[in-house]
Amino acid sequence: MSATAILLVTLSVFAHAGWNLFSKRQPSLAFFLIASATSALTLTPLLWRNHTLWAWTTPETWALVGITGLFQAVYFSGVAGAYRHGDMSLAYPMLRALPVLLITAISFALGRGDEITSLGLVGIITVAAGCMMLPLKSFREIRLRDYLALCCLLALMAAIGTTGYTLVDDEALRQLRAGLPWLGKTPITLYYISLQTLSTSLWVLLFVLLQPAERERLRRLWRRGRNRAALSGLVITGAYGLVLASMAYVTNVSYVAAFRQMSIPLGALLGIFLLKEPRYPPKLIGVAVVVTGLVLVALY
Repeated sequence: MSATAILLVTLSVFAHAGWNLFSKRQPSLAFFLIASATSALTLTPLLWRNHTLWAWTTPETWALVGITGLFQAVYFSGVAGAYRHGDMSLAYPMLRALPVLLITAISFALGRGDEITSLGLVGIITVAAGCMMLPLKSFREIRLRDYLALCCLLALMAAIGTTGYTLVDDEALRQLRAGLPWLGKTPITLYYISLQTLSTSLWVLLFVLLQPAERERLRRLWRRGRNRAALSGLVITGAYGLVLASMAYVTNVSYVAAFRQMSIPLGALLGIFLLKEPRYPPKLIGVAVVVTGLVLVALY
């Protein structure tokens, strides 16, 4: 990786861990409504600039845009709930690692397991082992209830959301590249991000309106905390933009994917040192194991 790519991905890593820290301090779906709405408004000029592409976007792709917004709303609901009921140093590594396991399971279910190399499979098993360590307080006491804690279940919910929008986004971008062959990959990606962000904000708005507790949290957050939530929305969008920009400075995008996993120990350390969360040995070892597995997966 070039020095420029390392700098861009490093900034992205800190940005991703940073907005998760913000959301942990105010864990609610209302927080993500303000964040996603801010992102959507920021990207509105880009969306309008590309309005001529709307007619070239097929009904199938528009449907995928709607579906990815739903999965994003499920993801944000899971993140908010996991942070409300548990430690960031536990939830954050699980949020980042579990989608790898779920996507692998889906690949095998679809008969595409042969696409996963031996090294990649070792990495996936390593990730699974690390995730099994994360909820434990001691290696001497392994209890089922540790894995059934609400924080872990909500982290799994968020991982399902991530898995869903990852698969949907991949298919939607394939369709856009096939339907708009005269555009380069970066303009198509930026166009899609503007659509995805708008869809997400609308779905999150619906989720908030359907939950009285979230409506009350939105009222409180709007009076005190909306600026932090809005800033998080800009950071969320900016972090992904930095990742896209870094891809122009590497010979293989897998290096970017591997380097991004450094956000896992960073997120765990922020929870432990800034939020004063417990530093159980299984949690610390589990984070290291998860990072090792994800790097193997990214480089296979």
